[in-house]
Amino acid sequence: MSKNDCKIAVIGGGLSGLVLAEGLQHKGYKYVTLFEKNVRLGGKLYTIWYKGRSYELGAIFGLPSYSNLRALMNRLNIKADGPKLSRTNYNADGEKIIPIPKKDLHGFIEEIQRLPNILDAYKSLKNPNIKNIEPALMLPFSKWCDLHDFKVLKTVYVHYFTIFGLGNINEVPALYVLRIMNYSHLMCFMDIPQFYTWERGVSILAESLANRIKDIRLGQEVIDIKLSDRDTLWIETPFERLEFNKVIITSPLDQFSDLDFWDEEMKKFLKSIKYQYFNVYAFIVDNVPKGCGCILDNLSPDRRGHITIWDARWNITGNEGMVILYAYNPPENSDKSALDYIKEDLSRLGIKNPRLYQAKQWKHCPYVDTQVLEQGFYDKMDAMQGKNNVFLAGEIMSILSIENSIQYSEYILERFF
Repeated sequence: MSKNDCKIAVIGGGLSGLVLAEGLQHKGYKYVTLFEKNVRLGGKLYTIWYKGRSYELGAIFGLPSYSNLRALMNRLNIKADGPKLSRTNYNADGEKIIPIPKKDLHGFIEEIQRLPNILDAYKSLKNPNIKNIEPALMLPFSKWCDLHDFKVLKTVYVHYFTIFGLGNINEVPALYVLRIMNYSHLMCFMDIPQFYTWERGVSILAESLANRIKDIRLGQEVIDIKLSDRDTLWIETPFERLEFNKVIITSPLDQFSDLDFWDEEMKKFLKSIKYQYFNVYAFIVDNVPKGCGCILDNLSPDRRGHITIWDARWNITGNEGMVILYAYNPPENSDKSALDYIKEDLSRLGIKNPRLYQAKQWKHCPYVDTQVLEQGFYDKMDAMQGKNNVFLAGEIMSILSIENSIQYSEYILERFF
């Protein structure tokens, strides 16, 4: 079927879906329709505005090591023109601390020197698609560190992984940690002024891609996908039923775990996907803290609900301004609300008169546990690509990060279209 006749549906208007839809048009496909259940595009690219300045309720920055992001920005003529991040580490009382105690520095240097050779042995980390995973990568990351005698690095990775809502390294398999935070990305975190931010916010990526896509259906949740009797697929929303030759699913795959054409193993695998529940709060405060502060005391599982990061983003003159706060959901058995935790923390940090402006809860960083990986989750996902003319992308396939989303979407375009 020619590109002039093939009708393709892309489900999900986050970064993966936008890159795919725009990329299909760029390759010459004439009929590409993007479905997004919300009334805004971008997913975790979520910028809000206050007094003429941009703030982030989702993704915060890119890294210089994100080569696919850099290439996309160049193609879209987007500049990294936002404020520089200046991260400082604190304890729960707002006192500055160093992330690596002096007594551990020698061990850190020795471990960071060994890390590239260790990672080089894991061939499955090198390809955009995930398959043939080495058994050690299926272990929780903390056990993987023990396997390679990484004592200090285990803590360092908590600072750069757990802090951004990506999960507990005692639970999340090493596969996810190391694909999100490979050696190059880890080293970039040691050089904070080079982080990419955008004056108009990270949503400029979504806006620039969306402006190139002809057919976007906002507010249209895809509630079912069915096979027709002529090798096509029916997409059903609350408003319409449309026929397509191919469908790419980029929204959370567990939402489509009961489609009729999946086999029982596929249904079971999709229902096994887990998430982190992570909240972002925008507060108006009277005395805005400077820069970006990481509260390392709050990264242990028993401190869930407490602030992990604050980000003031702009150097505000005067008193009143906005600060963005990040925290996991509190424990389910907690007798305090999520907001109670945040306000108590703000009081300890000396932040006066906080007023909640906006908040967003994310189902963050999808993953499957060690047992499901051992059962062949990703080999199954890869084998299902293109079956019944359905293709799989999005966060569980790419593994969460701006860079991975772009890379995997472009891999799908190159491999199948």
